[in-house]
Amino acid sequence: MLTSPRQCRCCGATFAQLLSLSCDRPDICSEDMEVEDNSAVLATRGDILTEDFCRLGDLRFVRAVLAIPLSGSRGEEFLLGTWASLSRDDFDAYLDLFEMRESERLGDRPAWLANAIPPDMPMPAGCVLEMRPEGQYPELKVTEQNHPLYPLQKDGAALEELLELLYAYGHDLPSLVFDA
Repeated sequence: MLTSPRQCRCCGATFAQLLSLSCDRPDICSEDMEVEDNSAVLATRGDILTEDFCRLGDLRFVRAVLAIPLSGSRGEEFLLGTWASLSRDDFDAYLDLFEMRESERLGDRPAWLANAIPPDMPMPAGCVLEMRPEGQYPELKVTEQNHPLYPLQKDGAALEELLELLYAYGHDLPSLVFDA
């Protein structure tokens, strides 16, 4: 499953490596809000959704990744493309460094996971947003020990746990394992 191409039965997508999920917007953001180019965040006042930034009233969000190590693998990770809510000051500082691809100068920042993961999770998770070098998306580390993602991120996820998470999002990936 990690090395050969396979096709998902539920959506028809072909995957050449382990599937990663990506949220296209923070959960609080309306589905009918149009995604604009990143440059619009500097040129537009008010609410806006771009490829990497979201501004809704006083709330600020940036695109991030949440990595879940796979137990028993050789360092393989399952990546969740998520959104992080952060303070206005941290958002502005990140935005200033984003274009120069120097966001790592910002250091770690407190943040909240802005997507319900798993999908039935009612409350957002407190996190640390770790800035990474050379324009890479920052990485979210869940800090709330009672959140279901905390042990998965800390100890790694068994393949069965990962498949359950993917199934909760509508992907019937167990069939990929057994149809190989």
